[in-house]
Amino acid sequence: MRRYYDDSYTTHFTAQVIERLQVGDNHAVILDQTYFYPTSGGQPNDKGEINFVPVIDVISREDGAVVHVLTDEFKDNQASSTINWVRRFDHMQHHTGQHILSQAFIQFADANTVGFHMSDDSMTVDLDKVNLPTGVIDLVEDLANEVVFANRPVTARIISLEEAAAHIRMRKLPEKIHTDGLRIIDIDGFDVTACGGTHVKQTGEIGMIKVLRTEKRGDKTRVEFRCGGRALEVFSSQNTLVNQLTAHLTCKADEVFGSITRMQDEIKTAQRDLKAAKSQLIEAEAERLIAQTPIQNDLRVVIKTITDMDVSDIRLLASKLVQTPGVIALLGAAGDKAQMVFARSEGLKPDMNALIKTALAVINGRGGGQANMAQGGGVPATTEQVSAALEVAAGSIR
Repeated sequence: MRRYYDDSYTTHFTAQVIERLQVGDNHAVILDQTYFYPTSGGQPNDKGEINFVPVIDVISREDGAVVHVLTDEFKDNQASSTINWVRRFDHMQHHTGQHILSQAFIQFADANTVGFHMSDDSMTVDLDKVNLPTGVIDLVEDLANEVVFANRPVTARIISLEEAAAHIRMRKLPEKIHTDGLRIIDIDGFDVTACGGTHVKQTGEIGMIKVLRTEKRGDKTRVEFRCGGRALEVFSSQNTLVNQLTAHLTCKADEVFGSITRMQDEIKTAQRDLKAAKSQLIEAEAERLIAQTPIQNDLRVVIKTITDMDVSDIRLLASKLVQTPGVIALLGAAGDKAQMVFARSEGLKPDMNALIKTALAVINGRGGGQANMAQGGGVPATTEQVSAALEVAAGSIR
C-alpha cells in the first residue's frame, strides 16, 4: 500500500517485510505498506532508513510493488522506517511549485508543460513553445508567487476516469495508475491536474518560486526554477557575490554591470595596445637579429634560443625574419614543453619540415609542417639541449 498518496508528512512508520530480493548487488525489500516515494513522474525517490539500514533507492516495479533498495541486509521482518524529511519536503515544495508554475505559463503564454525533471542539482520544466512573449517570465513568476503567498489549500482526491474526462482539465494523464481511480491534485481555485507525487498542504509552505533561466531545446523551452529552501540558497549565494563585487568595484549593486562593462572595454583596449607594442618589439628584434647575422653562401641562418616568448610570439618572430630575402630562421624555446619553429624566406630550397625533424630527433620531440615553415617539440628540454638541436639542424642545411 502506497501511504504517501494520502499523507506526505509521515516520516516514521512500521511495516512488515513481505518479500526480499536482490537489485543488482544490493539487498532490497518490499513492505506491506510504505510511505517511501519511488522515482516516477519526474520526481526522485525518497531516501532514509529501514531498521537503521540506509535506503538508497526506491523503485516502482511493473506489478505495482514498491522496492526499497538497501546498502545492507537486515533479518527482522518488522521494519521500522524513517524517511529523510529534508529531502522529502524539498521535493514536496518543488513538485507543488511546478504545478503552480505550469498553470501560470498556460495563463500567460498558452505554453503547456510537456516535461518535468527534479534532481539534487536542478529543477526544470519543458514547455511546448520556443518563442515566449517578451516579459512573460516576470508575469509568470509574479502570478506563481501570488498563489504561494495566498496560502491556498492543496488537496488530493481520487476520482473516476469518467469524471475526470467530463469535469477536470488536466495537463497529462499518468502512464500508470496505482490507485482505485485517478489521483487529482487541486490547488484551490488555481490548478487541477492528475499527479502521483508528494505535495504540501498549503501553498505558503513552498516559500517562494524563482525562475532562474530559460533555454531553447529544439522545439521546446526549458525553464529552470527553484522553490523554498533552494530558492533561498540561490538568493544567498548571489547576494554574497553581489556584495563582493560592490566592495571590489567600489560601486552600488545597480552599478555593477556598468562597472564590469567599462572594465571589459578597458581590457580590450589594453590588449590591442599590448598586441601592437609586442608586434613592434618583435619586429625590432627581427631587425636586430638580421643585422647581427652574417651572410654565408648567400644565406643568413638566424639561430636563436629564446627564453622570454611563448610559441605564438616565436612564430611571429620567425615570420618577420623571413620577410627579408635569403633568411632561414631556426628558433627554439626550452622548458617542460620545448618548442621549435623553423622558417625560410620565399625562393629558398631547404625543406623546413625535413630540417625540423632532424632537430626534434635530438630532444625526442614531435612535430612537422610545410616546406616553408614547420613547428614541433612538446617534450622537456633544457636551453643547452635546444641550442644543440638547433646547431645540428643548421649543420644539415645544404
